[in-house]
Amino acid sequence: MRLKQRWLILFVFLLFIISLPVRLLADGTYYVGRDDGGVYFQTDQDGGWYIDILDLRYFKIGQKGTYFIKRDRNGTYLITDKKRKFYLDTSAKEQLEHEIEEYNDRQLNVSSQKVTKVVIKGNQVLVPVTIGYSGKKIEGLLLLDTGASIVALHRDFVEKLKIKDTQKTKLMVVGGETITADVVKLDFVEVGRNKKTELYAVIVNHKGPPVTHKGLLGMNFLSGLDYKIDFERRVIIWK
Repeated sequence: MRLKQRWLILFVFLLFIISLPVRLLADGTYYVGRDDGGVYFQTDQDGGWYIDILDLRYFKIGQKGTYFIKRDRNGTYLITDKKRKFYLDTSAKEQLEHEIEEYNDRQLNVSSQKVTKVVIKGNQVLVPVTIGYSGKKIEGLLLLDTGASIVALHRDFVEKLKIKDTQKTKLMVVGGETITADVVKLDFVEVGRNKKTELYAVIVNHKGPPVTHKGLLGMNFLSGLDYKIDFERRVIIWK
């Protein structure tokens, strides 16, 4: 075969290849459904949109296929493999997604405020507490004690607060022993979402072996609060 004939055959073959329809890769698949909000177009890649009432005639409930997302001077539009086309209100979709995200954040915050994680040691419940005094604050675990009439803090725990203006008092402790303690008015005591201001507490010297807690969370804080201790989940549920 002559060289000229070979080039002619190759040229014809290339023309044939070029003339074949080109199958583009779709952006994803879709289906058309209906819910209380109306008829919607749901995709596997780009979320879903409600179909405008003027475009409903182009779609059927249960319709499936592939789609492409394109843009022109009028905005972003979606076109299906059946050549059905509609413009997407992307700004409204972004606003909706933002509102949903804000709502979920609010719900998460509300949920987290209703419970406080605690430490369980046997039958003891150790509660994380924030103590405020004269513009300073410290955090530590206090033993929840419904038998204590007032919040009691170990002296070494409150040293950082540099507490002044205390008054002496006598306390009767377990076993009937009477001890001398300092009484102070704190700026606040805070546990989870619960905060009580201008609360009195006693400062005592801890005796005996080292303990995890830094004092007692007494009834002058707990009174008036409705709560439940979930020992399995190790949380206090505030009602």
